[in-house]
Amino acid sequence: MNKKMNNIVAGVAKQSFAAVAAVALAFGLSACGDDSSSSTGPQDDPEKVEVSLTGVVFGSDYKTGELRWIDKDGKVSKKGVSFFQDSKVVVNGADLYVMERMGADNISLVDPEKLEAEGEKAVVWQASLDDGANPVDMVFDGENAWVALQNADSLVKISTVDGKVVKSVKTGKFAYEGETSPYVADIELNDGKLYVLMQRYTMDPETWATTYPKGLLAIYDASTGDLKDTVQLLKQNPTAMVFFDGDIYVASQGEYNDSYGTDADDKRGIEKVNLKDKKSELVVSGEKLGGGVYAFVADKGTAYAAVYKGYGDVPLAKIDLSAKKVEKVEGIADAEGFIAAKDGVVLVGDRSFEAEKAYLIKDGKANALEQPEGALAPYSVALF
Repeated sequence: MNKKMNNIVAGVAKQSFAAVAAVALAFGLSACGDDSSSSTGPQDDPEKVEVSLTGVVFGSDYKTGELRWIDKDGKVSKKGVSFFQDSKVVVNGADLYVMERMGADNISLVDPEKLEAEGEKAVVWQASLDDGANPVDMVFDGENAWVALQNADSLVKISTVDGKVVKSVKTGKFAYEGETSPYVADIELNDGKLYVLMQRYTMDPETWATTYPKGLLAIYDASTGDLKDTVQLLKQNPTAMVFFDGDIYVASQGEYNDSYGTDADDKRGIEKVNLKDKKSELVVSGEKLGGGVYAFVADKGTAYAAVYKGYGDVPLAKIDLSAKKVEKVEGIADAEGFIAAKDGVVLVGDRSFEAEKAYLIKDGKANALEQPEGALAPYSVALF
């Protein structure tokens, strides 16, 4: 193991979910109910929600981290492997990757089927990136994967066979004044092209005052790494993007206010990028959302956004991208943990102080999962 590696607890589950118990176990949680009869709050009988999924989840208390899993019998693992506190899980087919982020800067390929029996030996390979690179996302192209490095002046393509870097593409020319990195926030692969979302900002080291120009979308040839085009975005501090119906939807958090939160105005929100015309328009404003977007995912035409009003105040919004309609998902107070959506299944990690829980969102309602003693707060999740 690389000396950067600290600690793990991990796993995979695939079962027909007559209860949310499978997801609950993936978090080291058990499904729970309450006595509430409210139709707008967390539902009191998540076992009745029928879905089917496979997932892995990473938990963190910002000192340690754990990746939990479910065995073939649908039971939570009693042992596992530890990763660095700030890690993100990504899946590709049947493969599980763990990105250990700022402070560790590793990427590991893990064999999910060997986790329970072999623990740390289930790590097939671990690759070390440059110190401070901070890997934030991966997309897969055959036997290779492009890795977004937020704090480095490059993108790297690695081999999924052994983790070795096979190509590096410099991005430093897109950095804002005085910076060396354009601060890549998200990458997507579509139709042979690599789409790279850049936040671009600079911070005064003495006052911490941050200046944000408008975000930038850079488009590369996914095979060669050659730059093909760029699109100037409308808003500042973009956080994530999704493809839908031939267009890209980019979510932005915008500048922070004096209280280190974000305002409900049209200076942030979700913009639709027309790639053919290289034009962008704001389709869902921060005024409609209630603030800037901290995290953003989509399952076909339905998107979910963690709306960052302020620290600890991050509600969840459900957005119909076609109708541009926004609904608040009741029962989620601090969706900074994670959001994942696939095939109608939506998982959210609520990191409310001393009330950390995971939720399954079904039909716009939050189904609470009880977190048992000892399990760490949800931080990242991936669905197979």
